[in-house]
Amino acid sequence: MRNQKIVDDSFQAFLVKDARFTDIEEYSIIPGNFVAKVLPKKIIHFSKAITYRGDLSDTFICFFSPDSTFERVRRHPKRYLNFFRRTAGIIGFDFSIHSDMPIIKQKAQMNDNLSLTYYYGNNGIPVIPNLRCGIDELCHEFFTAIPKNTIVAVGTHGFIKTKQEKYEWYDFLEMVIAELEPSSIVVYGTLNGEMFCNLKDQANIVCYDAWNDLRRKGVDHV
Repeated sequence: MRNQKIVDDSFQAFLVKDARFTDIEEYSIIPGNFVAKVLPKKIIHFSKAITYRGDLSDTFICFFSPDSTFERVRRHPKRYLNFFRRTAGIIGFDFSIHSDMPIIKQKAQMNDNLSLTYYYGNNGIPVIPNLRCGIDELCHEFFTAIPKNTIVAVGTHGFIKTKQEKYEWYDFLEMVIAELEPSSIVVYGTLNGEMFCNLKDQANIVCYDAWNDLRRKGVDHV
């Protein structure tokens, strides 16, 4: 033991302690028992929650905001364990992933999303996996890290303004439904347009206004 060298865990291996991993990229797999069993009553952004002095025990935290507002969690995840334990749970991390990013950067963001979601779930905090997968070619393996027949989440603010973006999101949601068969899809944002209403026969889509009053909205009103 005297001669054993201990390497500082600068790459945060503790995040994925005891995890199983996907076959190729080795993303940490989120076990089904980590996922919240009931839909959120309310959702609030981390940037607002961190300064809120009221009761958050019935509120889920989401991270759909500029990465800089929650970069502190990525750097110091242990510091926020007690804070998240005072909430109803968290929606998985939403580190920015854009199709024009180098592929390795997209994969790195996806990995951090899953690793942190796994870490907090492994520490007893109910999680709802957030689905942000980069280009289509990366989606399939990402989905293998998400348990089937559970609640999942997507954030849409600012992503479906044009007709092309709406078609891309429609295709993405069809892929989510086909591969994961989720019990519910939490949408924090909007899914405007008749085309999205066609999906309500395939899955239980529940929309939340995460910017304003945080109340749940029925899919028929999106």
